Amino acid sequence: MRAYLLTSALLLVSCDTDPEPRPPPSTRLVYPSGLAFWRPEVGPSTNGFLYVASANFDKCYDSGAVVALDLDALGVRPFGTPFTQTVEEDRGTLIEELGIGALSTVQIDSFAGEMALWSPAGRTPRLFVPTRAEGSFLQAVDVGEDGLTLTCAQGGINRDCRDGALSLLDVPGATDGIPAAPAPIGVSVDSDDPEARVWVTHTELVGPETSGNEADYQSYLAAIPAADPSRDALGVGNFVALGTNGRLAGAAHATALGGRYVYASGRNSSSAQLGALPKRFILRLVDRTATERVLETDIEAVFSVREARGVAVVQLPSVQDPTQLDPNRERVYLLARGPDTLLVMDVENALTDLPRLRVVTALPLPAGSSEVEVISRTVGRGNIVAVTGSGDENVVIYDEEVGQLVAQVLVGEQDPSQPSQPTGLAADVRGNAARLFASTFGDGRVAVIDIPDLDRPQDARMVARLGARQLRDPRQGTSVCQEIDP
Repeated sequence: MRAYLLTSALLLVSCDTDPEPRPPPSTRLVYPSGLAFWRPEVGPSTNGFLYVASANFDKCYDSGAVVALDLDALGVRPFGTPFTQTVEEDRGTLIEELGIGALSTVQIDSFAGEMALWSPAGRTPRLFVPTRAEGSFLQAVDVGEDGLTLTCAQGGINRDCRDGALSLLDVPGATDGIPAAPAPIGVSVDSDDPEARVWVTHTELVGPETSGNEADYQSYLAAIPAADPSRDALGVGNFVALGTNGRLAGAAHATALGGRYVYASGRNSSSAQLGALPKRFILRLVDRTATERVLETDIEAVFSVREARGVAVVQLPSVQDPTQLDPNRERVYLLARGPDTLLVMDVENALTDLPRLRVVTALPLPAGSSEVEVISRTVGRGNIVAVTGSGDENVVIYDEEVGQLVAQVLVGEQDPSQPSQPTGLAADVRGNAARLFASTFGDGRVAVIDIPDLDRPQDARMVARLGARQLRDPRQGTSVCQEIDP
């Protein structure tokens, strides 16, 4: 009996003991996902600052993180420097020491998605990151004038932005949990507009707990005021239904902002009641002047694909004067999967009630197309389009003036046991040069790709890899939960 009582006491002590905290590492990235870039217009910075969301995908740590990286301090080659035959290594400089200061990192929830940067005139940037952890949050992080100091825009204690983050569930005024945006993943914002809304997509449908009828379920675009991403500003009016006029809702993956419409790409979805569901649309348009108007493009009637991922939109030149952009003409770049394809579409009458969309070209892509970034040349010239593929080790470059892929930049180690999985994209474009940043989710790094001359995008080259390689336990397929000594 005495031994039994002792064992019980030990169990009680064990249950009352909190596990030791495991904050995210301060020296490396953990499953990097969303990226954003900022370079102040004034000041000494040559290469600018890169912001990276660590997704903490296998939950080795208590949370994810956002970190700020000073590209000058890291020793990245000066922006726009021409390539030589002898200076650059074939695979770029490996920069493992990231020099992340105590004020250059904050905690966010796990499972971070994309990242968007809002920086209207008169203020420093604000970063937005959706996270799919329990609670389905939109995190907001403010950047200081130095480009490196990060603070929690929604509150937070001891640099932990999880406290005060905006949950997109249990919306004030909602009925039976509807509307809501569970499992948010995509985010976009008009970076220059002081009155901008942050558009957030989500991957799980919402509906009655007892219904097995998909027609009873809905998905939304959450439209949150960028200046006040707080619960006090949240209500049912911040949610735009995608399933209208008898259409099945489906789920959106990403959005891009045109002059009048939000372009939303459609992906596979799920719900607790119905399980996994196929996509219900490839591209829908939401009228920003009257968000109850959702237009179906019916691209599936022209090109059959399984689902879609990244989307981007730019203005086209005027027909009458090719040296001037016409806000009523837009070009849309959509990444499709199954088969992986870059769909290029032109939109005429883009500011009217009835825009007209036409597929211009469909270009095969490597597997797992994920995000797209458009690099614009001078008005009247064809754009350069960069694409990451999570199932491939390359960032591919498409040149509209040539009409084909002109470069595939290898960013991984080609290790079958640990593919790099390039995912997020951000760009720095100045004059006739560009720099791309690609998060390599699988190996815990960011690849830096330079195009010193936009007349020769085929010369694109990886010039640096930022971060130590993420170790992986081959027995479990997850990362090794380790910190690196400073």
